[in-house]
Amino acid sequence: MPDGTGVDSTAAPRPASIRQARPDARGAALQRVRTAPTPRLRWWLPAGALAVIYLALFVYQLAAGGTRAGPDAPYAWVLATVLHLPYVLILALLGFGLVERIGFFWRGRTPHAPGRLPARLPKVCVQLPMFNERAVARRIIEAAAAMRWPRELLTIQVLDDSTDLDTRAMVLQICGEVRARTGVNCLWIHRPNRAGYKAGALEHGRKETDAEFIAIFDADFVPPPDYLERALPHFYDRDGAPVAGLALVQAQWGHLNDDESALTEAQALWVDDHHSLQQSWRSANIDFVNFTGTAGVWRAAAIEAIGGWRSASLVEDCELSVRALLYGFRTRFIRQLAVPAELPQTLAAYRLQQKRWTQGWAQLQRLHLGRLLFDYRTSAPRKAFLIYLVCISWQWPLWLLWIAILPFLMANGLWLGALGTGAAVLAYLAPPLLFALFAGVVATAQTTHGQGSSQGSFARRCARIVPYLIINTGMVPHHVCAFIEGLFGPLHAEFERTPKTASVTAGHGQAEAATAARVPSARPKSGKTAYLATEAAFCAAQLGWIAYFIGQGMTLAVLGASWVISCVVALRLAPTLHDLVQRQQLVRKGMEQ
Repeated sequence: MPDGTGVDSTAAPRPASIRQARPDARGAALQRVRTAPTPRLRWWLPAGALAVIYLALFVYQLAAGGTRAGPDAPYAWVLATVLHLPYVLILALLGFGLVERIGFFWRGRTPHAPGRLPARLPKVCVQLPMFNERAVARRIIEAAAAMRWPRELLTIQVLDDSTDLDTRAMVLQICGEVRARTGVNCLWIHRPNRAGYKAGALEHGRKETDAEFIAIFDADFVPPPDYLERALPHFYDRDGAPVAGLALVQAQWGHLNDDESALTEAQALWVDDHHSLQQSWRSANIDFVNFTGTAGVWRAAAIEAIGGWRSASLVEDCELSVRALLYGFRTRFIRQLAVPAELPQTLAAYRLQQKRWTQGWAQLQRLHLGRLLFDYRTSAPRKAFLIYLVCISWQWPLWLLWIAILPFLMANGLWLGALGTGAAVLAYLAPPLLFALFAGVVATAQTTHGQGSSQGSFARRCARIVPYLIINTGMVPHHVCAFIEGLFGPLHAEFERTPKTASVTAGHGQAEAATAARVPSARPKSGKTAYLATEAAFCAAQLGWIAYFIGQGMTLAVLGASWVISCVVALRLAPTLHDLVQRQQLVRKGMEQ
């Protein structure tokens, strides 16, 4: 009988339901070289150099005291205009986002019409990549097996890269139980090494199937039983003929725990805004949405045509999508088909996820932005939005740069506040706040799925904007570090999974697994000190400006800097305070018992 690792411990033939990848010494050596190349420079050195320059400028400002250049000084407005460039670029990004959200009502709100499945249904392979997912493995495997599709045309690949032996054994057992109970060909595939991480697992599984379509779900998602029946018709027209050039059908993300905490509410609002509004508009207007790594169906021939999965970027899903775009394929978003999932429940898990995404998008720009700019032929408006999509992660360094520059402008009278407080509010506060309010209200109104999205009053659901603003402000230094690491650090970086607990469905026979999966809070392994140092330096700078502006009697400036530093510090203290409260509750409960 095979043991939990998938290695046959006897001389009996290996069952067809188990796939143990054979190690390839040459391929593994090449992968080791690719996953840890020597960087040209430490990724945090550019940030350190900028911090030293900023400190020197701040000391100079203190030495100059309250002397201000003023708007009447020579070349003052030229200098002010140049220093306002980061904010102008921020407004440009907000402008693109506004076009998407307003344009949603004109073209994007109407769902894509599905075609008709052919008389001879295609083979489908469902890939479930996972790594030590003890808490959620059973839930996703059983949900995948429950999807309605002819059993003889459906294969499930459980791409289990787990290093924990107990988890491997459990997942292997679940696959056997599901196969025996449902008749679905549920394969447990384990590789001897994690070469390429998630992308490597997906590519390995792809080469093991002859299915025409490949559906992919992360372990924390729960696809509905009719997912394949509703997604696959979009690959065909009304006559049942294949739609030429369509490579991907992406479903919307739903939520299992969006009403669990302020953190999950804020995340749910972002997901609803991005999927319900942005992805819907992009699908209808520019024929392109990026694959979100899960809840999507790929045409297998399209993946093969563009060279398969690669692990050069931490957002391997988006990297594959951009390659498909550059190759000439189209992708489609299906707003009316939602697949619920767990949102990260702790700030540590959320930081880890956001780091991977922001770092990966910066790596993606290194890989494909040049070709998109100079080689890809399309209309000017469409190219502009595609560039905006690929470069959206620039919002974080732009915001940090603007937060750093604005105090100098205020201290020297080179800001629009020199014309009056009203002008400052209209110019600097109104655009981002009104944008967030508009996007949050519209996303809330247009999204009805999810455990908490449709519960409570409309005003209560719109109140998610408050934690959304706090978390996004507090995460700016973290995002900037991840962006710089992606821009200057090595490609093929380590893929760090987001911890999952399955706490929402633990009552359905998974309480033990969920409890076992509650591990210490995950934190970024690479550059942890650099991330913390950046946040500390950022907060120190804000404190310095607060002291300076108090001395100058500039109340509005004091309030702005106080808001920024409060958000950053709050996100750092929140986990500690939460742990203290939990300990007190446990102690109190123990005393009562």
